Formats: sequence, C-alpha cells, structure tokens
Amino acid sequence: MQISRDSCGILAILRKPHAAKIDGDKVVEALDIVRFRGSRYGSGYSLFNFEKGPFLAQTFIVKNGEERKTLDFIIDRLSEIGNVRDVRTKVETEKILDLEIELEKNVSDEAVDRALLKINDELWRRGRIGRIYAWGHHVRVFKGVGYPRPIADLYDVYKYSGDLWVCHTRQPTNSPGYYPYWSHPFSLSDIAVVHNGDISSFGSNMNFLQYTLDFEGFVGTDSECIAFITYKLAREDLRSPETIARLLVGSEDNKDLVIKYLGVRLDGPFAIAIGLYYNEDLYLIAAVDKQKLRPIVIGEDDDYFYVASEECQIRKISPNARVWSLEPGGYFIASFRRGVVSYGRASADIDVFYDPVNMRVCKYMCVDVPRDDNVIDASNLSTMRLNKLILEKALAGHRRIRVFNIYGQRYIGINIARHKIHGVTLELYGVPGNCLGNLNMDTEIIVYGNVEDDVGDTMHGGYIVVHGDARDVLGQAFQGGYIYVRGNAGTRVGILMREYADKRPYLIIGGRVDKYLGEYMAGGVVMVLGLDACRRNIDLELTDKHVGTGMVGGRIYVRGRVSPHKIGLRPPKTEFISFVSGLIEEGLAPRELVEDLEYGDVQNLEERLEKYGAQLALRLAKTIFESKHMIKVVYEYRELSESEIKELKPVLEDYSRRLYIPDNDIENVLSMRYTIIYRYQKR
Repeated sequence: MQISRDSCGILAILRKPHAAKIDGDKVVEALDIVRFRGSRYGSGYSLFNFEKGPFLAQTFIVKNGEERKTLDFIIDRLSEIGNVRDVRTKVETEKILDLEIELEKNVSDEAVDRALLKINDELWRRGRIGRIYAWGHHVRVFKGVGYPRPIADLYDVYKYSGDLWVCHTRQPTNSPGYYPYWSHPFSLSDIAVVHNGDISSFGSNMNFLQYTLDFEGFVGTDSECIAFITYKLAREDLRSPETIARLLVGSEDNKDLVIKYLGVRLDGPFAIAIGLYYNEDLYLIAAVDKQKLRPIVIGEDDDYFYVASEECQIRKISPNARVWSLEPGGYFIASFRRGVVSYGRASADIDVFYDPVNMRVCKYMCVDVPRDDNVIDASNLSTMRLNKLILEKALAGHRRIRVFNIYGQRYIGINIARHKIHGVTLELYGVPGNCLGNLNMDTEIIVYGNVEDDVGDTMHGGYIVVHGDARDVLGQAFQGGYIYVRGNAGTRVGILMREYADKRPYLIIGGRVDKYLGEYMAGGVVMVLGLDACRRNIDLELTDKHVGTGMVGGRIYVRGRVSPHKIGLRPPKTEFISFVSGLIEEGLAPRELVEDLEYGDVQNLEERLEKYGAQLALRLAKTIFESKHMIKVVYEYRELSESEIKELKPVLEDYSRRLYIPDNDIENVLSMRYTIIYRYQKR
C-alpha cells in the first residue's frame, strides 16, 4: 500500500448522447489509481442518470441502539410532504446504517428541499444521529470511510452505469473522518460536488449560506459549503451553470451580480468538480483557483468528457484522449445536450499548443512491451515497487532502462543519484507522476508522454527530456543540467532556479506557459519558444501573468512580445490610471505622452517621462511604484545579441536533436525577436 501523503483526488466523467453509459468498474479503476492522493478517511462516488428515476432520500443513521427511533422520526417528517413508498438498506457497517427512502412527493420541489433541510437541522441538533446526505430523481451517492476500492466493494459500485460520475478520494484537512458524513461527494437536490483544497473564504461563504438559507445543520467542511452555494444559485435563484462557475472563481463582470453574491466567491487553493441536473440537462463543471494551487486536467474523446486531478486517470480509461489543463482561474463546462460550453482556457491555445502535443504523445500509450532484460512493465506496479525494480536493474549494470505503461507512479529516478550510480538513461513510456527526477545528478530521463507536477525539483545535473507537456512547478530550485519540454508547461515554471560557479541550468519549453514563470528566479536560463504557433505563423502570447515576479538573477527569453502588464508584479489598474490621470490634470505630463500606454506598464511610463524631461513626474512615479524593498524587473523586446546566440544556439541544437525537431525550426526561432526579462541593475 502507498504510504505517501498528498491532497485529495477527484474524477468526473460525462458521456456524450451517442455514447454508451459509463460503467462503474472503469470509474473505480481510474479513481483507485490515485488512491495515494487520499487516505483511509473517505472516498465516494456519485452517479447521475439523465432518465428520471424515483425520488430517493439517501440517509445515514448512526447505529447507537436507537436506529429504529431515528428512522421513525425521518419517515414521520417525510410523510408530511409525500408518501413513503419504500425503505431499503443500501449497506450496513459497524457504525452506520445507509438507507434509500423512496418518496412519492405531493408538494413542490422547493418545498421538498426545504423540508429535507429542516429534517437535517433537527437530526444534527439531536447529536448528529443521522443525515439525509443526498436526494433527487437523477443522482445516487455511495460514500464511506475508506480508500476508493474498499468503498466500491462495499457498495458494489462496479454493477452500476450512468451518464455522469463525480468521484473523490479524501485527504482530510479541517474536519474529522470517522463517519461518512464528511466524505465526498456532498450532494443535495440532484447536485454533487467534490473538492481538492482548502477554502480560505469559508467564513464569508458560510455567513452567506446561513443568512440566505436559514439552515444551521452543516457538517462543517468547505467542500459541503460549495455544494450548498451551488444549490442556492441553481435551485433557488435559477442561475445558469455559466453564471455559477463565474461567480465561484470570481470572473463574473456583472457588477450587480457580484455585489449580490459577494459571499459565494471562493478564495484559497481549490480544484472542484460539480455534477448538476439543470433545466432538463446534465452538466459537468470544473473550476480552479486563480493561482492554480491545486492540479486539475480536462480530457475529451469521441464519447466522453473527463475531469481529473491527474492525467493518468484519464489515460487509464482513454489512452488516446485529447487532454489539456485549466488555466489559473479557469472553468470547464460541458453538458449532455449542449456539449462543451467553456473549455477552461482560450480555444486557440488548445488548437495551437495542446492538440499537436496530444497527437504526438498518444502514440506512446499502450505500446507493446519488448521482452528484454532491461525492460520493466509498470502496469499495476506501485511507486515503491517500480522504483525498486529500476534500482535493481541499475545496480545489475544496466545503463539504459526502459519502462512501459506508466500511470502516475511518482519519484521515478530519485534513488539512482542517492546510490551514486552514474551514466544511466531511463526511457519512460506513459504518464509519470509527481516528483520525476528530483535531485537528479547525471541521469538522463526521457519521457515519451506527458509528465505531472514538480518535475526536476532541486536538480543538479543530467537531462530530463519530455516529448509532451509538463504540468505545474516544473524545475523548482533547478540548479544544474537541462530540462527540455517539447510541449507546454503550467504555473510556476522555473521558480527559485539558481546557478553557481560554472553550473548554469537551462530550461527550454517548446510551447507556452501559464502564470508565475520564473518567480523568485536567481539564476539560469528559461526559454519559451512557441514552436507550433511559429510553424503556423500564428501570433499568440506565450505566457500568462506575473512573469519574473521577484526574480533576482537569471534570464527569461519568451519568443514574441509579452504584454508589459504580465511582467513582474504590477500596480492595480485603478491606481495606475488614477496616477496617470493626475499627472495630466496637474500639467506635469502632456496627454500625448501617455497615449497607448498599457495599464501597469511602469517601465514604459518612466522611460517616456525621462525622455521628455518630466523630472517631477518621474520622481513621483518612482516614489509611488518603486521601493528599496521591491525588486525591479525589466524587459527588452529585441533580437538576440551575438553573445546570446553564441551561448543559446548549442543548447537549442541539443534540444532539437533530442526532441526530433527540424534544424530549420531552430534557425528560425534564433532569428526572431524575444521579450527578455531580467533583474534591473544600476549602471
């Protein structure tokens, strides 16, 4: 069994109308593959079907010797809103009796929801003796205290099939785990929510819910809070799935809505998946916080849409799926009837940068395993077992070790350096998990596929060559050697990179990157090339915001122009506009001086003020926007100098050779203009 600890794991799958229903055994396998993201404290599955079934009130009752009395109380209250047609046991454990109560309603849906909330209120006040944990015509929930497969075995989840699944394996943070009340999914009124993270806005979110719902019987977790917010917006206020997603991530621009729903915006690290029956349609919503502090990827094939914490979950079911990551603060929405409503990032980014990578890496999945002594089939191997086999082959003298069918195994290659084995090449086929090649000294690691988070952390030497995409936190504290990625990378690429003596690390990205590229960078070189956009002569910016924030050394080269407001930590837009307007009103700067000035572009403003001799305005700008406590990051947009070409050309030629890129592509990008970002140094 895995002993590593991580944050929660989520999985959701929605079928397209022409496709077959999704079988439970596939869902269990894809969730269990990331069981190490959870713990023995909880996991669960929610199953939606488009067809309207009987209304079920799914109920936990604590086995305290008074189960009959508790059930009689629940049935008596339910009889006030309908006819109880059947009570059946889903499962019985040592602590919990799990029941389905079938109800024929004789009041409106709104009245039923309110009645069930009142029942839960009273059950909670009586000492948490029971709970109606899910209800509706379209959803069934199976959850408990345990890892994904034992919970699936308990409920025999394998025998079910459905149109939409939303599932979870739990690593508790702020709530206990000894009863299944606290396990995900959290569900009510044909809604189910799973969540990975820690909502720091929990207090304001709960205040909003308690004020608007008149309900006190919450189990007390931030994940449940998201489910109730979704209920409030979708059921009571009839807000669309698009509006719900925008409000949750804070991207809604309708001021009236923003003011009305200040209490629903989520803050802190989160990745969420929501299943929702709305307006006679089934919706799958996924969203991530604006800093993307929790992993989430999206997938699509001919038959299904996927949301998962790790790509290996998707590839396990659909090896040839089209996979991309949500941008920070992004949301994905797909429905049974409408198809994709929102991709979670610009569709041009997916078309230009992610689709070419998918076409390249899919051929490396499900490859026939050669029968050689230096080959390992990683199918069904744990992280610990796989790394042990790699070490055994290295100790036996193998210097080229090939590993096939990798699905999320972590820490691959880190024990080679510890045993001081030199000259080893690892060829990896599949999707390696987090922490690949950490602390690498001189091993060459070649990945025929995509990689997950935290690759090359504190790497001192050697190579990591990725033929696909890399996710977040690539090359953290990278200080020697080469990391080459043919595709794209996520957030916080190259943070805390450093160089010392004659060691200079080079990190080359062939596609694009997300936020915080080179944050707190202290040395080394990062290049972002956008090769596939270059080949198609498409002009798209290759980075998101906060490039080089806090960097104290090193250089970042981004092919093409990067908007100045994306570089460093810029002042708020309103503050910058107010300052510039004040200069004009006071006659300290002519109006034409600031025409076409991009908001937040302090460097450009100061250069213009200095050029036109507006010394007072320049001093004011430096006083307001600069500080001895704030590191100033500067940029240039120009062609590479002769000395830069002399340094970078051999690295790029090596990059092209190892990733099978035509030589003329490299010659082409060397001749182009770059936005070059580095720390300002006084002359």
